[in-house]
Amino acid sequence: MQTASRLAAVALMVVLATSGVFPAAAQEPFPTKPITVWVGFPPGGATDILMRALAEGAEKHLGQKVVVVNKPGAAGAVATAELAKQRPDGYTIVCNTDTPITRSPHLREVEYDPFRDLTFINRVGTFKVVFAVRADTPHRTWRDLVEWAKKNPGQLTFGTPGVATTPSLVMTRIAAREGFTFRAVPFAGDGPSVSALLGGHVAVLGGSSVAVSSYVQAKRMRVLLVSDPEGLDYAPEAVSFAKAGYDVESTTAVVTFGPKGMPPQVVARLAKAFDEAAKTETFLGVARKSETTVGQPLTGQALADWLRKVGSNYEQLIKEAGLYKSEKK
Repeated sequence: MQTASRLAAVALMVVLATSGVFPAAAQEPFPTKPITVWVGFPPGGATDILMRALAEGAEKHLGQKVVVVNKPGAAGAVATAELAKQRPDGYTIVCNTDTPITRSPHLREVEYDPFRDLTFINRVGTFKVVFAVRADTPHRTWRDLVEWAKKNPGQLTFGTPGVATTPSLVMTRIAAREGFTFRAVPFAGDGPSVSALLGGHVAVLGGSSVAVSSYVQAKRMRVLLVSDPEGLDYAPEAVSFAKAGYDVESTTAVVTFGPKGMPPQVVARLAKAFDEAAKTETFLGVARKSETTVGQPLTGQALADWLRKVGSNYEQLIKEAGLYKSEKK
């Protein structure tokens, strides 16, 4: 009888443990070793700098090192594709812009499904997009530029940090709405497009706020339009997309994510650590310097839903620009 009772007790404990009643017995603490975060861009860029500041703060909450490794390529799609093949244990994750999630799948065939093969952790922040001109231009306002472009069809030269980047897609929508045409001049990033504007090779550029802020403050450039509804501290005369009457998707967010199948408790642990790290003065100082907006925390399923909505909006912009993958020949 005693043997039978002991066996029954052991069986009951096994059932309780596997059913989650005793979660501590069934789950290994996390983390128990360093966490690796892949950044899908080269060292020194805004995403890389933000993640390194975030990692520094998160280590204090996780009790483990957070090691940042750069895996650049295809605007983050290379790191994302490789991540989808990793073990979903939370020890290898990615920090990228939203591009490989919301834009790349509409532009080309990718080796992953962003909403089937990934687990979303948290949104780090969002970058501000600006449209700027040289300070000596006669175009004092965005409306001045629009009216000039209407009177001079196809003469407006517009520098962008690349084909199908947010500024390029946004300008396509705005031009169609306003009834003017322009000539897009894509460059390999913000740096070359800034040089082209300063050299007089393009009339206006679209790019990140951080790329032009020092030139605006030195009175060499002027920002006419900005994505952030709150405007810009360093360029108070800039009009937001919304105030200009443009309902257009302009989000470029920095997000963290892992492979599909990550345990919910691991996702929650990482999200909490990153959100707490985002409150530190070290991180906030880096965010301010890189012109990054840090809003309310957005994690897990709420983040996935938000990215799905952003991706749907970008899909429409990409189709309007004639760049959708099915339209390519």
